[in-house]
Amino acid sequence: MNVPRNMTVRMAAQGAWNMFRRKPLTVSFEVTHACTANCWHCNWGGPIKETRLDPEGYARIWRTMRSPVVNVSGGEPLARGDLDDILRALTRPGKLPWVVVVSNASQLTPERFLRLKRAGMHQLSLSIDFPDSRHDEFRRIPGLFERMDKIVPECVRIGDESDISLNCCITAWNYKSLADVVRLADRWGVMVNFSAYSLLRVDEAGGLPQANGSKEGLKQAIQEVVDLKNRGSSVYTSEGALWKYYDFMCSGHTPGCRAGERFLVVNPDGRLTPCAMVMAYFDDQVSMRDEFTCKNECGACYISTRANAEKTAGELIAGNLEVLGQLLPWRWPMFQSNGG
Repeated sequence: MNVPRNMTVRMAAQGAWNMFRRKPLTVSFEVTHACTANCWHCNWGGPIKETRLDPEGYARIWRTMRSPVVNVSGGEPLARGDLDDILRALTRPGKLPWVVVVSNASQLTPERFLRLKRAGMHQLSLSIDFPDSRHDEFRRIPGLFERMDKIVPECVRIGDESDISLNCCITAWNYKSLADVVRLADRWGVMVNFSAYSLLRVDEAGGLPQANGSKEGLKQAIQEVVDLKNRGSSVYTSEGALWKYYDFMCSGHTPGCRAGERFLVVNPDGRLTPCAMVMAYFDDQVSMRDEFTCKNECGACYISTRANAEKTAGELIAGNLEVLGQLLPWRWPMFQSNGG
């Protein structure tokens, strides 16, 4: 997620204020649970009868928390005919939140991409599991990879820098292909962000290396991604987070979850849940924080949202120092990168 410098400063300031107030850094608006895919590692799929808020309803919820980052996801958010209206309700030109739309690309066209941008989307995050037609089988959408191979570069050409990124969930099924996913991102001209599979959605142990593949094989795959990142490939995920994914997938547990405080999910009907995999419903974030977060001992997932939102204040500040240094009219050594 490459953010313009002026927006980075806004996000850092709002993030610090939210951490002080125990408000979330990231809110995921799952605007529909219906989906055009039926993925191996996900509990959603196909049409679903559901109650949905109108666009302004989601905006009202955001205003109670003012998270710096908003993910608009599903299900498949592009399946909602009023997605453009939702984006217009959530976004404010030049101001927060930074809005990311998460899609499987099955309904993406260059025209739709431009409409989303005009409606206020800052970044489009496209899910990828394999760097070839195996992606079709995993998502159960025939021809999906071929479609993406054509449309993603087209959207990159007509958009702005860093408009599009890929997100890849690491599983035992795909870890041997992670390096090729990075090379695919390089070929398409986009960044790739990684996350980690857990049992919480579909309870399929075959997605973990101890049941399917090997921990050593996963370690080698992670190292290859790290090596590509260090050589300049467009990997957004930090090296530290990649190795935390490895530790989680080998142990199946990472303690200290801050769901409900650092991040949370808004369901299509407006009810709040701490995360997409814990079906405990609340009407407001304060109740969730007081009744769930303070008692939460779950460590059964370590997804990208958690990895980023649970950084310490020092880690978040360090991540923005170089950008801040570039904005100042003078140069202090503490703001310089190792490269000078």
